[in-house]
Amino acid sequence: MKKITYLLTALVLLAACSGPKYTASFNSYDTPGRYHAVVTPTEAPVAVIDPATLVASVSEAPLEIKTEETKPVEVRKTYVQMTKTERRALRNHIKTEIKSTVKEHKAKLAPSSTQETNAMDKDLMLASIFGAVGVVALIIGGDVFWVIGGISMLIGVVFFVKWIVRQ
Repeated sequence: MKKITYLLTALVLLAACSGPKYTASFNSYDTPGRYHAVVTPTEAPVAVIDPATLVASVSEAPLEIKTEETKPVEVRKTYVQMTKTERRALRNHIKTEIKSTVKEHKAKLAPSSTQETNAMDKDLMLASIFGAVGVVALIIGGDVFWVIGGISMLIGVVFFVKWIVRQ
């Protein structure tokens, strides 16, 4: 009887979730004009001004307008144009630069104490582990377990005191 009710419940949930109300229809949002406003330009676009011709000054001297601009000639070679030794030197230089930036980045991100990482200190962690083992061994009882529990409790107390002293 339970199997039939579980089967019927699963079928009802499957049928309810597969109805058209819950199916995705992504094409309804892509219709133009429905959700996006259509803007028609009414004015002419702003003329593009060359920034090299714009000059600002507080003196009353006449301005010289630069009409012709000389572009510096690039002397760099592309990677394909380099020789093997130049390529090797470039790769070594890039590797050293990457390693130095990664070291700097790691040094910035590295926490200086366990308080910054919100992690448990090792001594406190060992104290809690030995304390838990000691308590469990003492709860179990018996001659052997009482000895094991007592020793582990002592070790846990030692680690706890070591942690407190360092704090």
